[in-house]
Amino acid sequence: MYKVDNIEIGEYIGGLIIAREYASDRRFAKEYIKLRDGKSDEPDPAEIQRVANKVCQIKKGEKGIQITDLPLFSDLLEVSIEAILSAGEFVKPVSTRMTNYTVACLKNEDTWKKYIDLPDKLILNEDEYGKNIIDYALEFKNYDLLKFLTDNDYIYFVDDDQQKYWGSFGAGTRIERRHPGSYDDLDVRMKERDDLRTGMIALALERGDYDMLDKMKAREIPSLYEGSYFYRQSIDFEKYYNPKMMDAILKSSDEVLKYFSKEFEVNTNFKAKSRFMFPYLGKLIEMTIKKNGKAAMSMLKRALKHNKDLLKRIKQIAELSAKSIGDKAKYMPKDAIYDWIMHDYIYYDDNDTVAYWTQDEKGAYQGVFSNVIRVSGTSKDPSVAKLIGELNESYRMIHDYKYEGEV
Repeated sequence: MYKVDNIEIGEYIGGLIIAREYASDRRFAKEYIKLRDGKSDEPDPAEIQRVANKVCQIKKGEKGIQITDLPLFSDLLEVSIEAILSAGEFVKPVSTRMTNYTVACLKNEDTWKKYIDLPDKLILNEDEYGKNIIDYALEFKNYDLLKFLTDNDYIYFVDDDQQKYWGSFGAGTRIERRHPGSYDDLDVRMKERDDLRTGMIALALERGDYDMLDKMKAREIPSLYEGSYFYRQSIDFEKYYNPKMMDAILKSSDEVLKYFSKEFEVNTNFKAKSRFMFPYLGKLIEMTIKKNGKAAMSMLKRALKHNKDLLKRIKQIAELSAKSIGDKAKYMPKDAIYDWIMHDYIYYDDNDTVAYWTQDEKGAYQGVFSNVIRVSGTSKDPSVAKLIGELNESYRMIHDYKYEGEV
């Protein structure tokens, strides 16, 4: 039980206004009016002065705080109503206190801006559950908040500097950190976790915001930039797979499904251009077929063309490799010649990628690195089943490729 005393309450409120860095009664009054009216527009100066006068009277104990003021003061000063009425003697956890969790639920730009500008930079850190504000925004499907943060350049999922594409697309934040002695980890976590980007893509698809797909490099994964025909180590596809994103693609329009089945070019970090398809296209085609999606035919045709073009390029490189042997072929057994030609041909079964390179007769490097598409299962539709068969045969020809030309 506590006793209400206007003078003590006024002193307590005055101290909180200073502690929360409102600078003046007018500044506090301005935020009070915006919160009360639910508007972000600049309040009328006369109304600001009226509320500021009332706040001044409350601080001096000349006027008691009204019931209608309590929830607003509680929100702005980040304390419970019980704490205000008892002048700080009776403290309860305040439900209006801004956290990653509570802010990620909201649809109010003013509150988002206020949270970003808090001096303790809660937005830059994980909470006691190990979650940051992007985790919660994705969990609550608060696409408006994520779009606000990206559109206003507070966060970015794809950096303009391609050299940062190692393990992620160089994601990060431009929200100003605290002094160097403080550790703010949002930037680090965004670089470590590509699932935040793919989660954002899933929400963009649900909202029909297809303009976001290219911005987010929706068909790509960071490890594609780590690949090269010189690179003799398999790159990781599995760790970037996001089932929620795949479901969102499947539920989107046929145009979106066709978008994800288009070939694209990547300038890798090894300064080599490579042509790829969506790393999970085979799985996506299987899901589309099971759904009896109309886009399956066009998706299969694009995948088949990709495989055939890739096989054609492999054969070209093999011919160049054969020619590069030159006069040495006269003194080499046929088996040794074939081994020479195929020496730098590598197929990675764990992610269905192929790498092959050689030097032509002039010593210039020629090579290819790409993914190969295959589809499990079949379809009751004869046309679709035929294309699946052709696609898987093209996959087999690449997987088991051996040079069969003259030596």
